[in-house]
Amino acid sequence: MSIVKMKKLAVIGHDTVKDQLISDLMEAGAVQITDQSQRLAEDETLKNFGVRDGDEARVAALDADINRVSIALDTLEKYSTARSPLFFTRRAMKRSAFKETVKDRGKLFVDAGEILKRNDELHKLRELINKKTADLAAVTPWVVYDLPLEVEETRCTAVDLGVVPAAADVDAIKERIFDGREAAVLLEAGRDKDLIYLVTVTMKEDQEEVLTILKQHGYTPTPFKGWTGTAAENRERILTEIEDTENRCRQVEEEITGLESLKNGIECLYDDLVIERDREKIKGRLLKSRRTFHLEGWVPEPAAEAVDRLLDAAECCFAYRDPEDGEEVPVLTENNSFVYPFEAITEMYSLPDYRGVDPTKYFALFYAMFFGIMLSDAGYGIIIAAACFIVLRKFALEGMTYRMIKMFMYCGISTVFWGAMFGGWFGDFFQVAAKTIFNKEITISPLWFNPIEDPTRLLIWSLVFGVIHLFLGMGIKAAMLIRRGQWKDAVCDIFSWYLVILGAAMWLAGGSLSEALVKPGMYMAIAGALILLLTGGRNNKGIGKITGGLSSLYNVTSYISDILSYSRLLALGLATGVIATVVNTMGSLAGGGVFGTVVLLVVFVIGHTFNLAINALGAFVHSSRLQYIEFFGKFYEDGGEEFDPLRKNTKYVRLTSDLDGGKK
Repeated sequence: MSIVKMKKLAVIGHDTVKDQLISDLMEAGAVQITDQSQRLAEDETLKNFGVRDGDEARVAALDADINRVSIALDTLEKYSTARSPLFFTRRAMKRSAFKETVKDRGKLFVDAGEILKRNDELHKLRELINKKTADLAAVTPWVVYDLPLEVEETRCTAVDLGVVPAAADVDAIKERIFDGREAAVLLEAGRDKDLIYLVTVTMKEDQEEVLTILKQHGYTPTPFKGWTGTAAENRERILTEIEDTENRCRQVEEEITGLESLKNGIECLYDDLVIERDREKIKGRLLKSRRTFHLEGWVPEPAAEAVDRLLDAAECCFAYRDPEDGEEVPVLTENNSFVYPFEAITEMYSLPDYRGVDPTKYFALFYAMFFGIMLSDAGYGIIIAAACFIVLRKFALEGMTYRMIKMFMYCGISTVFWGAMFGGWFGDFFQVAAKTIFNKEITISPLWFNPIEDPTRLLIWSLVFGVIHLFLGMGIKAAMLIRRGQWKDAVCDIFSWYLVILGAAMWLAGGSLSEALVKPGMYMAIAGALILLLTGGRNNKGIGKITGGLSSLYNVTSYISDILSYSRLLALGLATGVIATVVNTMGSLAGGGVFGTVVLLVVFVIGHTFNLAINALGAFVHSSRLQYIEFFGKFYEDGGEEFDPLRKNTKYVRLTSDLDGGKK
């Protein structure tokens, strides 16, 4: 994979062709139009040329329409009886069929309005239910109070309803109220964990004094203004009203469900509005004079010829130039079918700088390999690869989801390979099952070796793979330096480390292979160390030349740490195998027979599902970490902005050619 070269495009054309040209460029999806607002403010020449184009009011109106249609679609989705798919995918639709569908926008807006009308009614009904529920909660504690709620006084007395905190001393309140008053009544209508509900009847001339006493105990009046009838009668009325309102809610929900056939048309309306909004919005990035327009943008070099034809057809004046130093250039990458899915890993970190190197084609194979070694069970690999293959065949996935699923399919295939190499087929399940169920001994030998029996061997190979991985990253850095004319830096800062690391490995461990490797390894390591010591401070002055060399040599600790990080290949690979073996052993504890077989199978399903899930997650995370920290750390220059051309960003419909029947 490589970063596609970009060209800066400048266009001047007659205003009469602007709308059609923007539509054609949107159809082509090959030009990222840049905003010239800042340049307009800074460049006096552009100020003389014209003013900023665009109609913000029109864009705002389209945004409002999009929002209303989106609410209608969300409402349909909420009350749909159709089964939701495992993965959301846009449905393929021919361009001619799409245009025919959205031709009568008025009808589609009416359809969306019918859904919105019912949605609004639902909101009002639910607000009414909430209000009725609050009224029900307020009146329920008073059901034992049998006077009509509208009775607040008689000819000589006043009737007050209210509450005090549950901690209040009602007897003390009564004592104070009755003190010196013969004509006073205080009744407790009920209580709950928070409140005590009180009915007070006093002479009218005593009402104010009694209420003052009650308020000293935290009293709050509970008036039922406008209510008629007893509390019990009102409670029954409210319950009936709530039930009637809920029935109406269900009826409206059924009406919305019955409008589900309108969904496809409204989805097309939504996408058409988004296309129009984007087309109008992009005009705000253009400049215009009384009769002309001016646009600038980025075009991938391979697409320049197709863009030229559109501009020639519109009789525009245009020119290309290469990116200038320091200019921010959008990033577009190309890759083959194997590498493409691993772009997801790069994008999760950050896109490369336009002037840097895209790492995906370099780490893709390593990523799949590391994942397979960490999971290291062929049975698990078959499940992952088969599941991903089925999903890819069944669903028309796009974007990040497609890349992740396809990447995991490749990782599953890698896991099958390494599982077979290490002899892991659901751990040792088949051996255990044969022994437990059939009382027979079978052997499934690894194609290479069993890491559980020989972990040191896997550790050594993990470190070897790690060194190769790191050397590749260092080599990419050296190539970048040489390409920029910094060949001295490549020799002194990169190739010297090749000598140190390879020489140290041959010096310290080469004797296990051949004594002939030891002495050359020593000389290589010393030579590399001397280069680092003598050249590490070459850009410094004075004593800095010496300390810089020592500092460079001290980086050996960082390289040792990076290499040891690859021991996680051993750790996670052993974890998968050991847990699988433990699961199989636990399943065999019930012995043979029907009961033992059932137990073995149940434990197998539960235990291996857990083991697959937890260790697949670990393999994904740690394989990514080895790329991000160890590999990227050697050369990667990130911070690129994704190439975002003017195109039809539809949400529900994937527009296809009328000729190919399914291709974009």
